[in-house]
Amino acid sequence: MGPKIKPFNGTYLICWGIAVILIVAIGLLLKKKDEKAKKTFLVGLCVVNIIVFFVYKGFLSVDRDFLAKAEIEGGFNWFNELPLQLCNINMFLIPIGLLTKKRGILGFSFFLAPLGATMALVFPEPAFQNEPLFMPRILGFYATHFLIVTAGISLATLGFFRPKFKDLPKVFLTLIVVSFGVHLVNLLLRATGICSYANYFFTMEDGGVSLLKLFAKITTVPFIYMLPSLLILAVYMGIISLVFFVVDKLKGVGNKASETPEKETVNA
Repeated sequence: MGPKIKPFNGTYLICWGIAVILIVAIGLLLKKKDEKAKKTFLVGLCVVNIIVFFVYKGFLSVDRDFLAKAEIEGGFNWFNELPLQLCNINMFLIPIGLLTKKRGILGFSFFLAPLGATMALVFPEPAFQNEPLFMPRILGFYATHFLIVTAGISLATLGFFRPKFKDLPKVFLTLIVVSFGVHLVNLLLRATGICSYANYFFTMEDGGVSLLKLFAKITTVPFIYMLPSLLILAVYMGIISLVFFVVDKLKGVGNKASETPEKETVNA
């Protein structure tokens, strides 16, 4: 079944290397293509990932070892495996953002798709680590999350979204709207008994996440207890935006410097 994978072992680092190579290759191969071709590719990548996601979940539904390790109440429940987590919801939001050209949605996907997927990859649940890479549930888990990282970062490398400070309010508004929408889904699933432990986006409870446990000490009110995370995300988004601002400024200086000799030659 192939080499075993767990955070930061050789196989894990090779997978990250492949993801980086893929991101760079996509940027280089599509660099001179028009916007339509780039958009078609990214939407297609997300469609492929959606298919992979549901095939992977199908394998999970019949994987007895997974059910035992995950300690899921009442067995596998498809309503607890919907693509409504911080990472995989972007398989749908990226195409929507590209087609509508809404910078709030594109910003949400750029900032949070790679972040959410990376967190899942760095801190995988026990059922998704120290197992052979080519086991269906393991391959599905890592493939979908690495493709989410790739698609999210490619929004910037292909020129669809380069973060600016003025975008941040729209991104935060999108985050709040999407999060609250997901929270309503959690409430509905729990109230109807369809999935009594639905906890997408961790809006209902901390789910054992260390940082969220700290927030829960302030208040345990569902959804509200997560509001302090906005401050952390503000810093994260601000730093990323600052990096892009500096890089764009340096590129502007470099371009002006390279153009100066040509202008002087023409004037001469």
